[in-house]
Amino acid sequence: MWPLCRARGIASYTHQPILNTDLTNLQKADVGPKLKGSARPSIWYFAWEIRGGDVIYVGDSKTHQLVGRGIVSGNLGRRAYRYNAGDATAPPTSPKTPWRHEVPVEWETNFESVPYKDPAPQNSVFPFRIQELQRRMESSKGDDDGTRDLLNELAFQRETAASKRTIAGLHRRLSNEFRRWLEREFELKVVQERSRIDLAFKFASRKHLAELKICYGGDTRHAIREALGQLLEYNHYQSYDEADFWWLVLDCEPSTADRKFIAVLIEKYEIPLTIAWTKDNEFLTFPSSPIAV
Repeated sequence: MWPLCRARGIASYTHQPILNTDLTNLQKADVGPKLKGSARPSIWYFAWEIRGGDVIYVGDSKTHQLVGRGIVSGNLGRRAYRYNAGDATAPPTSPKTPWRHEVPVEWETNFESVPYKDPAPQNSVFPFRIQELQRRMESSKGDDDGTRDLLNELAFQRETAASKRTIAGLHRRLSNEFRRWLEREFELKVVQERSRIDLAFKFASRKHLAELKICYGGDTRHAIREALGQLLEYNHYQSYDEADFWWLVLDCEPSTADRKFIAVLIEKYEIPLTIAWTKDNEFLTFPSSPIAV
């Protein structure tokens, strides 16, 4: 199925009890408890947990190689599942059994396979966080079980041309969502993409500057690191004017460690910084928003 899914720009899934069952308007609880073992959580993950902007990998369980990677299309942070009642893909070995459960994916065209250690071999679909794998790499004593190769590859996942194109599209979407939120909630006049600055606006005669980052693979730490360098440049390099407030806007929620780091920067260096992230078509902030009313 992998070559077919790659060609159609989808990830596909099926299971005998739900072959022709549209899950679009159902809830997780509607997936019957009689489904034992790994089938039920795999259905849950595929149909309800995969969101627009998520990174998705294809693992070959026979060779223990990751053979594909892409970013889920659709609305950022929204459920990506769709039911294909018409021209669903079917495996060549069973052409009369179409896999109707899909999510749209923009697959990278030049992904090089890497070995991996399957943490849940009995599961068809399961989640993982890049940060957890990177911490494992940093604490490794040198055991070569294949995980190290995977982690090194992930650490530079921004470098491919396909990744950059995908991130650019997600970045524009995040910028539009943040702008619409500011205009809707605070009736602000917002300027996007001027002089290399992602977004700027004024509130109560004070200048606000925002740097937006896509956390590719959920990697908030590296996104924050990159954004801080740009914020420092845009505020202190000779060709820019310093803003009264700095915004660091992410497409996913920062971790507790991320927030502690931001709090240290604010307290120790008096940086006028607020971190914001998108959730359910709104934006949450830490610390409290400097434009709250």
